[in-house]
Amino acid sequence: MRLVDKDRPKENFKEFTVDAALLRELGERLVGKPYVALSELVKNSYDADATEVKILFGEDSITVSDNGTGMSPSDFVDHWLRVGTIHKQTNTITPRGRIVTGSKGIGRLSVQFLGEQLELESKKKGERYFEAVVDWPENIGAGDLIQAGAYVFPSDSRKPINGRFVTGTSVTIRGLKQQWGKAELRELARELWFLQPPEMLLKSLDQKDKFKITLKGVADDEERSFSDQMHQAFENWIAVIEGELKDGSKGEGSKVKVTFKNGDEYNASYKQNTSLLDSARFKIYVFKLSGKQTGGIEVTAARKYFRKHGGIHVYDNNFRLPFYGGEEQDWLGLEYDHSHRLNRSELLPPEFQVPSGLNDLPTNGRIFGLVQISTSHERKVAAQAQLRRGNYLNVQVTRDRLIDNDAFKQLVNTVRWALDFYAMRSFERRQKEKLSKRLEIPETETKSTEIQEQLFQISLSAPAQVAKQIEKVSENLRELRELEDQRKSAINAERVLLAALATTGMAALAMEHELQKELVVLYGIKDQLKSKRGALNEAKIIEALDNWAERTTRARKLFSPLMNEYDREKRNKYKARKVIDQIVKNSEAVMRDVSVEVDIASDLQLPEATFAGWNAIFQNVLINAVNAMINSKVRKIHCSSEFDDGEHAIYVQDTGAGVRLHDSSDLFKPFVRRLEIPEERKSLGLGGMGIGLTIVKMVADSLGCEVSFVEPTPPFKTAFKISWSDQ
Repeated sequence: MRLVDKDRPKENFKEFTVDAALLRELGERLVGKPYVALSELVKNSYDADATEVKILFGEDSITVSDNGTGMSPSDFVDHWLRVGTIHKQTNTITPRGRIVTGSKGIGRLSVQFLGEQLELESKKKGERYFEAVVDWPENIGAGDLIQAGAYVFPSDSRKPINGRFVTGTSVTIRGLKQQWGKAELRELARELWFLQPPEMLLKSLDQKDKFKITLKGVADDEERSFSDQMHQAFENWIAVIEGELKDGSKGEGSKVKVTFKNGDEYNASYKQNTSLLDSARFKIYVFKLSGKQTGGIEVTAARKYFRKHGGIHVYDNNFRLPFYGGEEQDWLGLEYDHSHRLNRSELLPPEFQVPSGLNDLPTNGRIFGLVQISTSHERKVAAQAQLRRGNYLNVQVTRDRLIDNDAFKQLVNTVRWALDFYAMRSFERRQKEKLSKRLEIPETETKSTEIQEQLFQISLSAPAQVAKQIEKVSENLRELRELEDQRKSAINAERVLLAALATTGMAALAMEHELQKELVVLYGIKDQLKSKRGALNEAKIIEALDNWAERTTRARKLFSPLMNEYDREKRNKYKARKVIDQIVKNSEAVMRDVSVEVDIASDLQLPEATFAGWNAIFQNVLINAVNAMINSKVRKIHCSSEFDDGEHAIYVQDTGAGVRLHDSSDLFKPFVRRLEIPEERKSLGLGGMGIGLTIVKMVADSLGCEVSFVEPTPPFKTAFKISWSDQ
């Protein structure tokens, strides 16, 4: 008969015993980090429906106090002192509707990781106040777990918890085992940040959603470190959309500004078809909740956080209308349009649209924004006809949302216009980035060299016959590298020629503009010659013809680098000063009276290239500088040279608008421009398309040169640098 089938008399049954040292195993080993242990106490406050939690660091103590529901003495005994209690598994929702954070029933044991002794005081509504003391070394030394416990002292005291709260709990840990500094407090904030709603919403939230953590008793820089980490999720924004409508009832339009993380700004103004809304202001943050987040934020936690607190909230005279905000309330139609994969905006004019641009329209779970309105102001400025029909921005009787009328629709369109404008600009930027990568020639030399080295190492230990085969493969690889070098050389030559043609093409646009002006002059002369009234002023006609001929000759010089085969195809080591002097002279037609000083060493030779190639570089740099000085009182360009440790460099500095150096390399990418060019300059083909500096980099790369923007020398605001090595 099997042992399991035998009779089981009670006298044969023996109980398990549990050593009190298990308290240390459960507390210390399962938590492992002091900041995790301390965060467990704060999470207990959250589960107790607290709205305020204070963490106070003393000389040798930490106190965590809250204004939650508190505990009765029996709650403490039945739940707090019971290891592994499952009451949070069966009661997963708090009385205020929160989802509890704990469920294992061992979190409270982690505090022994922090200190030797725990002191607790708590008060629950309708129950007696009590205090309790847990001595961890005493408990662990008790031998048997059932002999471990706490000293509980019920009292009729009515003193408030933490001197402030009618109900709640305060836990003090004494005899600290760790030092707490900036790093530890930052880690603590990483464990807690998602419990606290956004600062901007705290005052206006329903009581059940409020939860504010304050830190006291630490140095100012430590408190800042904790606070910064608590708000770190909001630092992961990729763009900010700001907009304002003023005097809309008088026919004025809205203004919107989109700022991307790198500082790029896009501005626009627009008018609605109706004038039912007078005033509104909004600011919206857009987040990318995928991939690695900065500041140690877990992407899953960030997504959950913004699903709950994100979306676009509406404030009426600083009072939040609860109906708006969060992922579920899609008052702007973002979720609907995103799910239907719309790619064209119904609101934006054609000049702001790009194909498939709405692919970058953010959903409510990726944004956090505030819209500020004033229904009392709207009522004051509304026309009598609007007031009679109730067709002005007004709040419903329930005071949780706005009346769905034409004025509300205008508010929706005002905010949605800005979001569509952001989506178009974001998509446009991504496409330009993709195009920029396509223009780059992939480097294969490093990889092929690495493969050759690996083959050589393998051949050293391979049998002789295999080593011979490996050598043949290596030889083929060397031939392939030579072919690749030839291919790159041919591509580079083509790129230089194409860049020269593109530069001359832009010059042709300028020539067309100049020709139009000269045709006006010629028609004027023709009219004078045909006129029969009065005597002809031959001197004035000759002067006009001379001026016409001179201007036309200057304009034709823009084409000179491609007008003869030598400049177009012959590669030479040109003298830098002569080349730049000639390019400045050829570009007179577009220099617009800008003073150019060339202070370059007379013996400096440029790397071997065609004159057309160097013209493509320096003419585009000069035009870029001229455009940057459109609004400058002093319009001056200075060209200089430098030689340092085997490296030659030429600098072109100007007194224009300046550039941001930290991401100035982006200016060499296709279609990236940060300078607003007047329409008259764009019509000349002189800037505004964002390809001039791309041409510069493409040619420089092909010639083995490096280009960049560097710190300028006063009084100049921008400094372009092109450098190359003697080797």
